[in-house]
Amino acid sequence: MRSLSRIIAASALAAMTATSVGAPAYAATRHHKHHYYGRTAYRHKVCRRSSATTGTVVGGVAGAVVGHSLLGHGLLGTAAGAVGGAVAGGAVDRSMTARHRCYYTR
Repeated sequence: MRSLSRIIAASALAAMTATSVGAPAYAATRHHKHHYYGRTAYRHKVCRRSSATTGTVVGGVAGAVVGHSLLGHGLLGTAAGAVGGAVAGGAVDRSMTARHRCYYTR
């Protein structure tokens, strides 16, 4: 049972690391889509804030599993891992959806 929890912890850590490197290789060469070359001028840019609920929940669960196996098999390790995972998961979710939240209005 102990080896199973270590395998789950290692896979959760690998999944968290793989999703935090979410920038594609072509991101530096891609043009931004906010240029408009017509007669109509955009007045202002509107951005909405992401609640990052999905990333927070997934990060909290993964952090609790990793914290339980790495920091100790008690409540303290589980709680510390859950809090750290929730913060990290929310940050990753916001950074991955940042380019979809802003748009221009007239």
